[in-house]
Amino acid sequence: MIPKRLIRAAPANRAAFNEFILWIQSLHLPRVQWVVDVGANHGDFSQAATALYPQAKALLVEPLPHLRPALEQQCRLRAGRWHIADCALGSSPGKAALYIDAQNDAIGSLLGFSENYLAANRLAVAQRSVECHVTTLDELCADHEIKAIDLLKVDVEGFEFEVLKGGSRMLPKTLALVVELSLIRRAPGADGDLPAMLSLLRNYGFEIVGVIPSLFDKAEPWKPVEFNILARHSSAGTK
Repeated sequence: MIPKRLIRAAPANRAAFNEFILWIQSLHLPRVQWVVDVGANHGDFSQAATALYPQAKALLVEPLPHLRPALEQQCRLRAGRWHIADCALGSSPGKAALYIDAQNDAIGSLLGFSENYLAANRLAVAQRSVECHVTTLDELCADHEIKAIDLLKVDVEGFEFEVLKGGSRMLPKTLALVVELSLIRRAPGADGDLPAMLSLLRNYGFEIVGVIPSLFDKAEPWKPVEFNILARHSSAGTK
């Protein structure tokens, strides 16, 4: 019951941190040297990964400017092992408007807040936007001299297909990934359904470890509209 402000390395969201621990353990990775955390938010996923693999390095990709001070503090606590990339990822480099829920710093998207999304997320409120730099996963890893990714997390509120399109060189060199798939947010023209994502991952040589519903339609509570997909490359060894 110690206040989080008194523990500088405490997770921002303990429940999410615990869930990430279980997900990462289920991937049974023999090693983790590089974590690339796309949509890092407060860094809880990277914190879970480095709790399990203390020697791992992490690249936290987070374009929301108001989260940068907290992430910089976390990086200072892990000097030389955690790094920040203050950009978004997509299928091609450029500039884009990042839409933000001013009252919930866990919500940010390059796609805006659609009516379907607002219907499923009743707590979401009026949005504002900031301009952000966009690069690709391949270019980002080249800039940071990352030759292979051991654990990739993608949580980008509907832009996940675009992120993966920009990683055609790195995905074959990725041991495992966790990707959030949204069925109520998708880029124009994207094949945004679950079978399309599973097929894409399998085409890159991944084996599906788990498909976990994470958000349900308010009008049809039995119907999931977001999933977290856990996948492991077929070439990965075992502990």
